[in-house]
Amino acid sequence: MQNIKFNEQQFWQQFSHGVVRTQMGRMHYVSGGHGSTVLLLPGWPQSWYAWRYLMPILANSGKRVVALDLPGMGDSDHPDGGYDSTSIALTLRSVIKSIATQEKDGIEIIAHDVGAWMGYALASDHPDCVKKLVLMDAAIPGLSTLPSGELTDEQVMRTWHFAFNRLNDLPEILIKGREEPFLQWLFSTKAEYGWMIDEKALAEYVRVNRLPGALRSALSYYRHAFSKQDIEINKLRAKNPLLMPVLTIGAQYGVSDLLYNTLSALCTDIRGEVIQGVGHYLPEESPLQLGTVLNEFLS
Repeated sequence: MQNIKFNEQQFWQQFSHGVVRTQMGRMHYVSGGHGSTVLLLPGWPQSWYAWRYLMPILANSGKRVVALDLPGMGDSDHPDGGYDSTSIALTLRSVIKSIATQEKDGIEIIAHDVGAWMGYALASDHPDCVKKLVLMDAAIPGLSTLPSGELTDEQVMRTWHFAFNRLNDLPEILIKGREEPFLQWLFSTKAEYGWMIDEKALAEYVRVNRLPGALRSALSYYRHAFSKQDIEINKLRAKNPLLMPVLTIGAQYGVSDLLYNTLSALCTDIRGEVIQGVGHYLPEESPLQLGTVLNEFLS
């Protein structure tokens, strides 16, 4: 069980908001600390706020921490298009070139869920930007083997949204105006330590998912990621191994070792961790153990 609380006043003494302009509009981030830059990429349906427990841990270990809202998510702009992995990887490259101008050999990337899809694309398409790569609790579209046939109840709970989020119009029809109960159900069913995503966190995620264009933009990631075009692009990426050090982290009640098994043959230097007893939302459910694992890999 984790024993950590979010001290908002203390947090904002160490971190501050920022914006960087890219080809997909304004990208919002929260940053703080000093040292080599580590970029945090959250997943759906969250924002930079998912990293709030982990950010001080990394900053206090001697890192400059930048938690980014992906294009179309959080408080970043919500453009109409550009959510294919190639375009997002190019946008992330622009962000890195803007926020880490002095780090010529790349920066460290830590990415979760949808952020991990984009982190993989970034590392494959623009390896000069990535010094070390951490991918957390995700199935990589086109590369990871998802369950099929007769699914167990647990498999359904883990994977139902991959199909749902790809549907045209229906997710927006069912979620719009019901963001709070939808997200509350999602977090309570996929998290083992659901209380770590407290009322304030839920309210923040509801807020950003109610912004104009937010649902459309977030769901566009799924609609592109599982398209024939993006799956073929991932298969092409897999032909060129990642040369930077890679760490995969799974949750026992998330994807477990799926991500490691997916990428082990596609990297020259890879290690895998499975954090026991926790669900999918690792940065919030297990920040202390996660911080220990990350600091060891990044040191």
